[in-house]
Amino acid sequence: MKRIMVVTLALTLLSASIAFTATSAPKKIDILFNEKELKTQADAEARIIDGRVYIPANILRSARFSVEYKNSTLHLVNSYFLYTRNLMEMHVLNQVFTTRFNKIDQEVVHILGKVILEEPVDFSRLQQFIEEAELNVGIRPEVFTPVQDYNSFDFSPARESVEAYKKASRELIAYVDTGDKERLKSFYQERKQALEYYDSYTNVYDLIFKASFTSAVR
Repeated sequence: MKRIMVVTLALTLLSASIAFTATSAPKKIDILFNEKELKTQADAEARIIDGRVYIPANILRSARFSVEYKNSTLHLVNSYFLYTRNLMEMHVLNQVFTTRFNKIDQEVVHILGKVILEEPVDFSRLQQFIEEAELNVGIRPEVFTPVQDYNSFDFSPARESVEAYKKASRELIAYVDTGDKERLKSFYQERKQALEYYDSYTNVYDLIFKASFTSAVR
């Protein structure tokens, strides 16, 4: 979703987001971006040429654009968009992952009830929920903008929590098959580890979300 606008150096702005007023060429042209005036320098002001308004690209830095000229191409990136995209991607990740993780935990509790009652146990739903959770444990680097000291790999506790629950499920299956209480003990240890990783994920998620929000609105 990364949006890069490539334009020529003589940048013509026709966007409705930028308002301008001009009565004559010598008069200073005010540039408003989202109703906020962008500051200009005496030697880098907007000009009217053949009925069109031209502005130096570096003026857009005041509107939170990064401006880079390289290989005859002008690259403009809006930082507000990047951090807002972080918030959207993180919201989707959290909704999907937490739903899958809670399904895993609920199914484990259901299975334990069957084990206690010595009833037949079906592990297929648990394995399905684990597989689904494994597919939703992070954000692709290309759609996540690093913020402060955090990058897309800082969501690793989510992946680690699923891995721990996968190990726990193997131990529970082994206990049901063998009756070996050491395997049951291992199950509880791995499940505890999975829940601790999940708590770590929620803490990291909150920190990164707040950092992205702060970067988006500052």
